[in-house]
Amino acid sequence: MEKLVFEYPGVQVIQSSTSKPLIVFGAAASEIELWAGIPQKKSFEPDGSESSGFQRTENRKRLEQLKKFYTNPSNVVQNSLICGLKKIEGGNVDFKTEDGISGVLTITFPDLYNARLEELFSLLRSSLESRIGTKTYSVDEKLLATLKSKLFESEGITDSTIEVDEDEIINELETDDGIESAIFEESHLEQFLADVAIRHELLKELSDNTDIQNANEFLGFERNAILSFLLPITLVDGQHRLKGAMLAARSMLETEEVILEIAESIDKGIDPETVEKELLHKYSRKLPVSLLMEDDPKEQVFQFVVINQKATPIGKSLLGTIISTSLTDIEMENVSGRLKESGIVLEEARAITWAARNPESPFYGLVDRGIQTEKKDLLQWNVMGSLIQIFKELRGGCLFHVKVDYSKRWKEKYLTSSEIINTTDAKEAFYEWSKLDGVWRDFFVAFWSKVKLEFADEANSEKPNYWGRTRNSNIFNKISLTILAADFFKYLVSAKKSINNINEIEELVDDWLEDVNRDYFDRDWQTKGVKKDSTGIRAKWSEIWSDYRDNPEQLPQIRSYRIVKK
Repeated sequence: MEKLVFEYPGVQVIQSSTSKPLIVFGAAASEIELWAGIPQKKSFEPDGSESSGFQRTENRKRLEQLKKFYTNPSNVVQNSLICGLKKIEGGNVDFKTEDGISGVLTITFPDLYNARLEELFSLLRSSLESRIGTKTYSVDEKLLATLKSKLFESEGITDSTIEVDEDEIINELETDDGIESAIFEESHLEQFLADVAIRHELLKELSDNTDIQNANEFLGFERNAILSFLLPITLVDGQHRLKGAMLAARSMLETEEVILEIAESIDKGIDPETVEKELLHKYSRKLPVSLLMEDDPKEQVFQFVVINQKATPIGKSLLGTIISTSLTDIEMENVSGRLKESGIVLEEARAITWAARNPESPFYGLVDRGIQTEKKDLLQWNVMGSLIQIFKELRGGCLFHVKVDYSKRWKEKYLTSSEIINTTDAKEAFYEWSKLDGVWRDFFVAFWSKVKLEFADEANSEKPNYWGRTRNSNIFNKISLTILAADFFKYLVSAKKSINNINEIEELVDDWLEDVNRDYFDRDWQTKGVKKDSTGIRAKWSEIWSDYRDNPEQLPQIRSYRIVKK
């Protein structure tokens, strides 16, 4: 079998006297795709066979985001693809250095891409047998016959010598989502080997069937999935970055300019497949790679666990804070499109940061921004985001016990008739309302300032209606704040109210709260031990408030706040 050879200049890093070397280098995504396998955790049809990989299947949304990110030539990803070695027959990865630091990495392996399926299954079977310590795996003849029957039926092949019990089918494996189990679950590898060995035996019997041997799939096992276990390097982390880069490169081949380039090359007599290969390489990103010179699968899965589970990620609150406070307005404007394409909700982060840092905001200094502070029990970043969404985007204003979005209803019926907006065009009106420094912000401040004045105490942190401690406060928490916001929009819709100027907000709140006892939240609801943010409690508190608003003669009974409606 012909050999494929790739060479890259690189740098060797040895972290400790007992650690294996790390080789850091750069390579075109189109080449990495050829020599790096991605061992995915997936199920193969039709019999439910399950691979021994530890990578998850692709997230299409994330791939599209990365594709857009890579399409912009100014964007750079500094995160290295994390790789390890793979023992394969006829393959070798070697780093030669004269000074112990810089050198040349050489990757050599058989041209598996032109191999027959029988050869691929043979290599995979041998690899699994060596891992488990089995010289030759004995195939269950009944299962072999059953699978052969399925194959012959699907391919239209007849074989009168086969006797099959139609009730004898391969049991579907239970899905095992635990990453650590991929390291220690030997029985799973044995089952995977059984599925591979059965197919290998079938392919040996069909050795002369060229169509089957050259097919891209055989009894649920795709050729590319098999190759992922046979390539000389394993991609431990970074599959989405690599595949996103390849999607971006392939999208370049669909542009008018490149299509003309392809046509010109084909007119010159160059093979179309060769043209595509060369242009993919031309337009592929060079990505940084960190290769651990270790071929032990346990070490590779361990690295995956450390990267994906054990390392501490940057929380959304801190990430949003960093994004929205580290750039000037001009810099933010220049980079906003790229951040949005990368899946970062920049506008939301800036709005939340404004509400948390602006002294005019009733939530000033009371939102968790991911920064160490002496203040405890702050409103969570995502909760602040959901509250802002009700006012800024005019959606999400739902009482928990009903499905009507009252903020959306108000937008549809009364936004364009509100004189606070200088246009009656629905699209323009919403733009003026919802932009970062739009009308929503004055509305937001006026409403919550009035609510805080009417219902809350901001001086005594021990009181039930204290404005500032989510754990102990009846009002300063996700549930109560959302209920108040949604119910106010419900009032605006039912009363058919437009907003002509910000000064009207106080009067509108007074009308909304007519006859409502301002001590509503200033009582001990005896909710210690109650999980507030649960579906039942949210719906119950919402229902209690609505019922009380309809008939505010007497405050609800304390015990009702602990009862979950069944």
